[in-house]
Amino acid sequence: MSADIPRSIPTILVVDDEPTVRRSVYRILAQWGFRVMEAETAAEAMTVLSSARDRPQLVILDVILPGTDGVTLARQIWEQWPQQRVLYMSAFPAEVLYTHGLRDLTVGFVEKPFTGEELLRKVETALTQPILGARASDSEIPTPSGP
Repeated sequence: MSADIPRSIPTILVVDDEPTVRRSVYRILAQWGFRVMEAETAAEAMTVLSSARDRPQLVILDVILPGTDGVTLARQIWEQWPQQRVLYMSAFPAEVLYTHGLRDLTVGFVEKPFTGEELLRKVETALTQPILGARASDSEIPTPSGP
């Protein structure tokens, strides 16, 4: 990253244990002009957030991480930084995500695999929606609409 990038460009932290997914998301976001940081684990994400000179405006979390899950990590993040914006991502079906605490897939969630444009739309929404909307993890999973 160039040191002369304006501060107004949002920084995003991508947390995913799959290196290919993490690098792919990194490339997509960097291509769209975002500054991007990476973490492989929840502990690494907390270290990055604690030590970052400019904390990321958005954290994109895989819902299923080794040793924890994205919902638990999001709660840990919000304990220290209540205004932190979070966007969840996963390729697992809704039933699996429900057991990991993610109850509402209509708010702050992008389903893998996704296109660059889909990710960008979700990121833009996450960066502009009310902060509390990203924390709606206790409501029911919406009923999928039929074909």
